[in-house]
Amino acid sequence: MRRRTAEFVALTALLALASCASNDGRELAEAVDPLPVRDTSPATSVTAPPATLDLPTVVTGTATVPVDAGRVTIDELRSPENGVALVVGRGAVAADPVTVDDAPGDVVSFDIAADGTFETRVFIADEGAHTVCVADACGRVYTLDPDADTKEEVIAKIEAAIPLAQGIAPTDVWFPEWTITIGGLLSGTGGTADASTKEVIVYRNRGRTVDDFVRTILHEYGHVVDFEWLDDELRDEFTELRGFAADTPWRGNGGHRMEDWEGSPSEDFAEAMVAFWSADQWDIRTDGGELTDEVTTFLDLLTTANT
Repeated sequence: MRRRTAEFVALTALLALASCASNDGRELAEAVDPLPVRDTSPATSVTAPPATLDLPTVVTGTATVPVDAGRVTIDELRSPENGVALVVGRGAVAADPVTVDDAPGDVVSFDIAADGTFETRVFIADEGAHTVCVADACGRVYTLDPDADTKEEVIAKIEAAIPLAQGIAPTDVWFPEWTITIGGLLSGTGGTADASTKEVIVYRNRGRTVDDFVRTILHEYGHVVDFEWLDDELRDEFTELRGFAADTPWRGNGGHRMEDWEGSPSEDFAEAMVAFWSADQWDIRTDGGELTDEVTTFLDLLTTANT
């Protein structure tokens, strides 16, 4: 652990924001609701408004504090980069301890200005939500694994996946009015297809490979085929071919569990399109199972009739 004290100019608080929601492959949620920044000294209590997380830049919020608050006040606590917590505040001295989850913190820097404002950076190796304190002033922050994908790295993977997906199925030719957009972080969902805007959104979830993003893009274009090429009669025929009960709603039961997704005929159709286009490069994850000759013929005739 090392510390350094120097005069520096007044700091400007940064904000990070997060993104939206919808429907493809289910992945474990990573974002956590930040807890309020608090000052445990008897003199004051500081509460920051909750903020939304957008990994890998994670923000717990900026506190609004009276000028005559207790000796140490945290104004800002966030993670500007993987494995690092940044604390900005007022009232600290060089001897003040910096702790993470009640253990001595691995302090990268501790800068204190003549006016009493301070900035400290703390290295945190373990991914997750942590309590970071300067003296008795504490707050919560979510930090990523130091080796986690950056936003730029994930975007590069998605950009590499788009032409690969179009090489498997020329969706840009078949559906020129549809666009592909890179969304924000939504770890429970790989992508979504929005018929109202004719937009396929691929969420920039970290920890995925280019191949994973190719699959997501093709899956979402399976939904585009549903919107553009199917009618109710064809949906009923596909549902029967795949062994679903006749009264199964096309969009499924509306639940959010994996089994709800697996039992949805519309999701099964998107999975079937991926398998058909890619010659079974990926296993079908829904309840319809592997493609039969009858289903392959159905999908072939559907494609031929519309391209």
